[in-house]
Amino acid sequence: MKKIYKTIRLLPVALLVVAFSGCNDQLTTEDAQKVSSETVLSSTVGLNMVLNSAYHYLLMDGTNGGSSQNTASYAGVAGLAMHYDICGADILSTTNYGGSAEDCYKYLQDRTMSSGSYPQQLWSMMYQVINESNTILDAIPSATGTDAEKNEIKGQALAMRGIAYFHLIMNFQQTYAVAKNKRGVILRTSSTDDESKGFSTVEECYAQILSDLISAKSTLANYNRDEKWRINADVVSGMLARVYQVMGNWQSAFSEASNVYSKYSALMSQEEWYSGFDGLMAGGCKELIWGVKYTNLSNISSNVQFCYWYNQDPSYGEGMEEGPVYNFINLLVDQKYVDLFDNTDYRGTKCEKTTNVTDNDEKGVMFWHRSANSSKETKARWAYNKLKTYGDGGGAKQSHAYNIDFPLMRGSEMLLIMAEAEANLGNSAQALTYLNTLQAARNAQLTIVTEKSALLEKIYVERRKELLGEGVTGLYDLLRLQKPLVRYGATTTNPAGHFASGLVNLEGYDGTAAQPMGTIPANDYRFIMQIPQLEISNNSAISEADQNPFNGQ
Repeated sequence: MKKIYKTIRLLPVALLVVAFSGCNDQLTTEDAQKVSSETVLSSTVGLNMVLNSAYHYLLMDGTNGGSSQNTASYAGVAGLAMHYDICGADILSTTNYGGSAEDCYKYLQDRTMSSGSYPQQLWSMMYQVINESNTILDAIPSATGTDAEKNEIKGQALAMRGIAYFHLIMNFQQTYAVAKNKRGVILRTSSTDDESKGFSTVEECYAQILSDLISAKSTLANYNRDEKWRINADVVSGMLARVYQVMGNWQSAFSEASNVYSKYSALMSQEEWYSGFDGLMAGGCKELIWGVKYTNLSNISSNVQFCYWYNQDPSYGEGMEEGPVYNFINLLVDQKYVDLFDNTDYRGTKCEKTTNVTDNDEKGVMFWHRSANSSKETKARWAYNKLKTYGDGGGAKQSHAYNIDFPLMRGSEMLLIMAEAEANLGNSAQALTYLNTLQAARNAQLTIVTEKSALLEKIYVERRKELLGEGVTGLYDLLRLQKPLVRYGATTTNPAGHFASGLVNLEGYDGTAAQPMGTIPANDYRFIMQIPQLEISNNSAISEADQNPFNGQ
């Protein structure tokens, strides 16, 4: 079974050409699997095919599992954005259709257990990216092509390998601050590595991630990408800022984030914010650093995050097949999230009506109630319009979620990393300036506190307000900040709190309490995935002794 992690599994080139429109013009529509590996690896033209295959796995997961609603939260980095955020405190999932989104919300055992499908999905996907990147890096010195072509391919392959290892170590072990010397993941850095290989420590894994990303950044220094789904030096700097942020290296986090922000500092307008976030690439959003475009050949057309947010206009009705795109009608937001926004902040506008909400009522706001839903529980919750699409049918019923964009990195995130870094470095005044820059752009009330811990909490809240749904809040922040998950259930006075299904598997839940709540303590292994059983069974260099516990610290 290990061989599936080491084999080059190229996608059909026809798919690569259409799904990634920036591909080399020399690619043909011949099935790549009919081309010998020697031919593919002998030139930059062939290596670009491998590179684009790796991109497909990284961005949206090229496996069949990525097309299933059962694994949508693990369909590439865009799917992981849903995984991280649903596991936090701000998003609710209905029990409408099941699948990975609901399982993440409920913290079901299958989400993290070694025998479950989700750890296997994430592990296989990221190691596929790593192994295809290794194949490229091993072959490129002797391949034909110009030095410029080789550097473009090499830099992107290094970056993808670093990004893949970052997501693996984030999900399969506790955070760097408490786990530097603990078992990490398996560092495979060459296509000739033995199939049975032991684990490296967390510290060694982060050293490899930094090495890959720093090398990628310098290698891509002269690369001018033609599409924002491709990784250039700016994307690499943004990833380095995230990695340093997790590691607590605040000077380096600031340096990388400020470098990127200087080029993407024109923050979104209110019109762009209200656009649904599904056309930021096509619309030329100036703060968009990195994104992915879904096409009719991406194989996950009805399985992107846009198809999970329960925000289709009331005129379409309340069913999965009654909206502009097929919708699993899962995701809503918690009352306490809505309460984070002050009255002037255009990100927090809401329609207070609880009956007869119309399209006109909700189209100009962010939060509203699904008042026509037959479930009293559902109609009491808040729909959220941030990530909203009408698909490619111009609003017609049951069009596809094709030719839409999903943001993977924006300038506002870099600005908030700068603020957090400066606060941790003791430069509260400068941190406050950066935080206020974003708040002013969103018409929010400005923060005035300068005491370090209070200021940091304001920055963490601003991350939630600005970045929810984009994969760097929720579980992502709970892990790196070593915070507990705390959810509050619905009550008669707070009917828009969490569903009982999102509390019952957490600690301390009592449905009869005046204020039901549930928690998972900081650093608990219920946040962390177990090593897939297949890996342990087929890798003679590791054993059950290497396994994560299911819970505890």
